[in-house]
Amino acid sequence: MPLTRPPAHFDGTPNRNALGRGTCLWRVHTRAYPAHAFKPVPSDLLFGGARFDSTDADPYPYWYAALDETTAVAETLLRDLHPDERGTRALTRTHVEDRKLSGLILTQNLNLVSLLTGLDLAAVAQDAWLVTSPGHDYPQTRAWAHWLRGHAPWAHGLIWSSLRNPGRPAITLFGDRCAADFGADYENSLLHEVPELAVDLDDKAGIEWLNGLLEPYRVAVPVP
Repeated sequence: MPLTRPPAHFDGTPNRNALGRGTCLWRVHTRAYPAHAFKPVPSDLLFGGARFDSTDADPYPYWYAALDETTAVAETLLRDLHPDERGTRALTRTHVEDRKLSGLILTQNLNLVSLLTGLDLAAVAQDAWLVTSPGHDYPQTRAWAHWLRGHAPWAHGLIWSSLRNPGRPAITLFGDRCAADFGADYENSLLHEVPELAVDLDDKAGIEWLNGLLEPYRVAVPVP
């Protein structure tokens, strides 16, 4: 059985992974919000939300991204998609409605708690459960994120291997830590959006681009 509750006594040190200035980060978001906008509202302690969200037990703005566009798309759009009898998966137009892929350049060096390898996970008394468990375990994984923050006061966020594109990193950033190190306007100053990298995913050109990206994954969206 995985250790679903953080240990009361811990004498280890989380492993560190550095993201350098100039790194390109990718995220899929709704057009109603800028690509650099952190989510300011904590998730419920028990229901909904994502793997490492903040909650009222440890409230802070948070921001998810990936280090490549395919992983950003997979983490956002390929959740709960199951293959049919031919091994293909279908995204509906609703999945991509009002969605946009954005690329942003990191303007500062960041330190992240690394959860990428078995050694990284063992360093924090964990195993693959922490980064692969299904949604019904997210109340526990969120509690682990809060525990990790407490044991890594230097960390601006977490990095782990994507569940939906294994072997490729996904990240989350902690807004309070970024504000402390980079100022109150950290969203604008830390993440520089590159308009030339943006793709609207719900028009004809965007859906054709998305289908090209996802064809190797046997996933398709109907083209309007």
